[in-house]
Amino acid sequence: MPLSLMPALARHDVQRIHEHSVDLLERVGIDYQTPRALEILEEAGCPVDYDRTWASLPRDVVEWALQQAPRVAHLYARDPSRDVVLDGRRPHHTSSNEGIRAIDLETGGLRDSTAEDLRRALLFADALDMIEIVNTTVAATDVPAHVRTIKHCALAFTQTSKHVRASILHAEEVPFVVEMARAAAGSDRFGPVFSVVDGLVSPLMHDGRMTEACIELARLQVPILVYPMPLAGATSPVTLGGTILQHNVEFLSGLVLYQAATPGTPIIYGTGASQLDMNTGGFGGGADGYGPMLALCDLARFYNLPVNLSGLSTASDSLDAQYGHEATAAGLLAILAGADEIYSMGLLDNAQTLSLEKMVLDNHLTHRIETMVGAIPVDEAHLQAEVIERAGIGGQYLSQRETRVPSENRDIVRLPSPF
Repeated sequence: MPLSLMPALARHDVQRIHEHSVDLLERVGIDYQTPRALEILEEAGCPVDYDRTWASLPRDVVEWALQQAPRVAHLYARDPSRDVVLDGRRPHHTSSNEGIRAIDLETGGLRDSTAEDLRRALLFADALDMIEIVNTTVAATDVPAHVRTIKHCALAFTQTSKHVRASILHAEEVPFVVEMARAAAGSDRFGPVFSVVDGLVSPLMHDGRMTEACIELARLQVPILVYPMPLAGATSPVTLGGTILQHNVEFLSGLVLYQAATPGTPIIYGTGASQLDMNTGGFGGGADGYGPMLALCDLARFYNLPVNLSGLSTASDSLDAQYGHEATAAGLLAILAGADEIYSMGLLDNAQTLSLEKMVLDNHLTHRIETMVGAIPVDEAHLQAEVIERAGIGGQYLSQRETRVPSENRDIVRLPSPF
């Protein structure tokens, strides 16, 4: 059996957070910022206020929605052999997404990211074996904003045959993205070879236009990573427990809406909670940030949902010792916690800056971490009791045929070079 962590939260603590979440959803409610969401929720039996774009989510509606969301999410790829199934059996690694800067591969200089940077990042992600889900890694800032999302998706569908994940910002973009996905898959019948991120606006709000896009995509059974991003001390309570609670409230508000729109829509529990550094005004980077990540993983397990955890992210702006420590620690914890998805390869500086060198090193580091925690085979073939008997007391093993001859049963670790 591979190594794993004990739960970060006791069962009664998880239940307490859930009870407070359901209570807050009903009494305080959520601002969805779009009447389209309210129409769906009103039909599901939720009290709504169109003037405030507000909805209250009663307990029975929340519990019903949790029963509709599937535990297993199938992430299709343009190449069917690269499909990903989020079923809790093993972690799947993703590239980073939506950075805004890039380290120039030729000069080493730092600059705003471009479409060419995104194209290269997608090609790297397609080639690196540990990356199974390919995000639109950086923004093409040289492309006009009103067509940037379309450009991102067009590049992704042509530069990788793996599953693509993107942020669709407006409902008007959905038909174009769907048509591109259909063309990329080579079929008139739409298959969701991509999934999307729904980024919420803390505290207790949705981005109305992104929500409208996700409603349309839910109707096509496109998987949705619901990703609250509360910031402890700024947009959520200063205590980590309070931030975990608010994060869960916000996540459930997304899950309820998309299940009400289309029951059975695959929903992935995103864990974007972080904390404000009161000294610098920056976010994340503290050792205490790992605790909320693991606690949110426990909540996802309580709801029987796939979960996405941060893995190889770092606050460092270079490939230094800080990067090595932070990426290893977070990646190791995410694997031990049993995450379905582990984000994020390729970005430095709190997921702001693309480094293709980091993406390659992240791939190598992921191999090492998974080897560290992997199960050790102890079946009869691997125990090699006969070989021990044959070598005998004071013997040696270099000349044994099992040592000399390659075998499928041999579990010698051969790590790929990072260069």
